[in-house]
Amino acid sequence: MLRKQKKRSQGAITVEVALCLPILLTVLFGSYELARANMMLHSTESAAYEGARVGIIPGATPQSVRDSVGHVLRSVGVTQFNVQITPPVLTNADEEIEVEVTVPFRENLAIPTFFIRDPVFTGTCTLRRELL
Repeated sequence: MLRKQKKRSQGAITVEVALCLPILLTVLFGSYELARANMMLHSTESAAYEGARVGIIPGATPQSVRDSVGHVLRSVGVTQFNVQITPPVLTNADEEIEVEVTVPFRENLAIPTFFIRDPVFTGTCTLRRELL
């Protein structure tokens, strides 16, 4: 008699796991994706700021701005991004520098996304140039 109860109990556990495991995994992977999206959003804004800070220094080049942006984004695992610098050629006569960074979310994922469509995160920063 004890043996029959044990088999029924094992069957109930199997059914419970079969019902609860997909829900648990959906919540787990959804939380991971949302946390990664949040990290990319804030890293994009931070990278634009760091790029603009490098760009306002006299003698800065567009390549040094791109390198600064790339350093910030690669430190958090972002490999695909675009950097737009205004003005495209930095001279000491320019009063302001604007750096716009765009990061496509889908191209920077560790796992395929199910919950987030296809956003592009954009960070923009405008700073006044330092005078000599």
